[in-house]
Amino acid sequence: MILEGQTAYYSKYMILTNDPNVKKLYNYTTMQEISIEDFTLGGASYNPVEDREGKIYYIIDVTLHRNGELLSQIDTSNLIKNPLYYDSKTDSLWLASFDSDMSFVNFSVFEKPSAATSNTNPSTISYEDSFPGITSCQAFAVKEDNIYIAYNNSNILLTKKNNSSNTEATITLSNITPALSGEVTDMAVLEDGTVAVLVRSIGVTSETKVFAYTVLNDKDTVYSRGALVLLSSDLSKVEKVLGWTDSPRTISATGEDTENPVKKWTSITAYIPEYEERGTHFYGPVKIVAIRPKELVIADCGANFVLPDYDGKKNGKIYAHNRLMTVNLRNFAIGCKKEFSESELKFQNLAISGGIEATSSSPYYGNYVDEK
Repeated sequence: MILEGQTAYYSKYMILTNDPNVKKLYNYTTMQEISIEDFTLGGASYNPVEDREGKIYYIIDVTLHRNGELLSQIDTSNLIKNPLYYDSKTDSLWLASFDSDMSFVNFSVFEKPSAATSNTNPSTISYEDSFPGITSCQAFAVKEDNIYIAYNNSNILLTKKNNSSNTEATITLSNITPALSGEVTDMAVLEDGTVAVLVRSIGVTSETKVFAYTVLNDKDTVYSRGALVLLSSDLSKVEKVLGWTDSPRTISATGEDTENPVKKWTSITAYIPEYEERGTHFYGPVKIVAIRPKELVIADCGANFVLPDYDGKKNGKIYAHNRLMTVNLRNFAIGCKKEFSESELKFQNLAISGGIEATSSSPYYGNYVDEK
């Protein structure tokens, strides 16, 4: 891998999503929310993208916009989860959707979008033969003739722009070492052709469900982990797997309370980074929000758990983490650029139904175990 060339294109902004779907622009250097004259992203649907001139493309209702200007009317009835992608190498904007039968993927391609006039008509590419048994498509990425598609949660396919039946290669998360699980949440192709893939494993007893008021029971298994995977351009080689928590740990309650009527917690199994690893591992990466010279910035959203301390009369708690993590493309070191408080910004709403309380009564009420 030679990533020293990651200078030709880099993000001027970071586009962050505040739950449930409010898009915000942040300055990379100051980490302050900013505005651009004449437009706001607000509740723009799906994933806005930025071109090499710093112009932002986003979907509102059935229209595609560029910095407040109407670019094109589009069919939004069958768009994939993250339907927009900008290829900086060819200066083209891609829009992905399923056909009406959900049997193949269509790509609408806008060439030179920064200079396009209103109501531009894109070219269309269909891939009817490339997806046997496809049930979902999470993300895709493009660089010149190569198109990479993540489907069915855990598979990545490479095909060619000019030959829709030419499936070059596929790779499955479980076949990577270490074996990965969960789902692909985002992809990008770097300047040297390396394919960057985000994998997220989060949920209670399941690795593809967020903590959306899920009930947590004693002895359950919880997941909040993820990885950045770097693949060669032909998918033949896994270059790096960064930030993944491979082994589980046991989170235990402490002490015993024989005097108060309390719910008895003993332990849970957690595929979650140790507290001491929080600066070098992911809790649940959701989006590559900036590609900078020699660096990726990744929105990471997940949680850590503690169980009650009966001796100290303290309840357990879920500690949500909404962070911007950086990956240095020279030495592959992971760091935390910023951790948001939930009052500032949260990428997703993470909560456990009923909490992790021993009891809501005094002396436990309002007292929680510190994160550890």
